[in-house]
Amino acid sequence: MTANVIRALTPIVLAAIGGAIGFIVLLNSGDKDSVKVTAGMGLAGTAIAAAAGLAQPNKNPNKPEETQES
Repeated sequence: MTANVIRALTPIVLAAIGGAIGFIVLLNSGDKDSVKVTAGMGLAGTAIAAAAGLAQPNKNPNKPEETQES
């Protein structure tokens, strides 16, 4: 695997993990323990937010922009 493939797949995997955690929490929330449901949804939201953060394009402010010479 190349670095670009890993960078592309990492957010997808994290979002899938977050979605799976959220789905499992919803399925197992039959006992209505609000603390466990809230903790599970918080964990799922954190994984999805991490995926969204990693999916953002990288901008290095210290790297000068490349200019095209004619």
